Amino acid sequence: MADLAASMEKNLTGAKQPREKIKTQSQINKEVKATIEKMEMQEFAKVSHSPKGTSITIDSRYAYGVGNAELKPAILPFLDSLVPIMASRGNKFPIAVEGHTDSDPTFGAIAARYPTNWELSSARAASVVRYLMSQGVQARRLRAVGFADQVPYGTTWAQARRGVSVEAVQAANSTNALKAQNRRVEITFLQNG
Repeated sequence: MADLAASMEKNLTGAKQPREKIKTQSQINKEVKATIEKMEMQEFAKVSHSPKGTSITIDSRYAYGVGNAELKPAILPFLDSLVPIMASRGNKFPIAVEGHTDSDPTFGAIAARYPTNWELSSARAASVVRYLMSQGVQARRLRAVGFADQVPYGTTWAQARRGVSVEAVQAANSTNALKAQNRRVEITFLQNG
């Protein structure tokens, strides 16, 4: 089968294309960490690994305006720097983009556009997905998910799967500093689709 695929690839392109090795989660994690360091994004972007996969947490102060889902121009070079990792033929992991908010309800003009934090968090995730697609990441590899305030910053993968209690959400939003942490977008190279 491999010989047939190589032959077909050679016939279609006129030259045999080198095969890119399939990357592991550990390799993706190292590449993302190196990119964060190269782009000097340590203040605004953190990388972590869990059974869910390799996640990049991006502070919303860098990504969006308050009550807004439009990407700030400052985040675009960082997203651009992630595109080669995402679009690599050796990266076979699905990519989830998750939007998160604090527990404050939307209000005023913001509420007219985003009646609840569910709409706002979903729109934030979708704006990142839309941008990544415009930069060449295949749509079939991406998914946009909004979590509103239901998965506070620091929630483990296992806790998120079980569901976070109302009391835990309230405690995680009890100060302005905690609320600021909760307003974020996470990009995860999923271990399992």
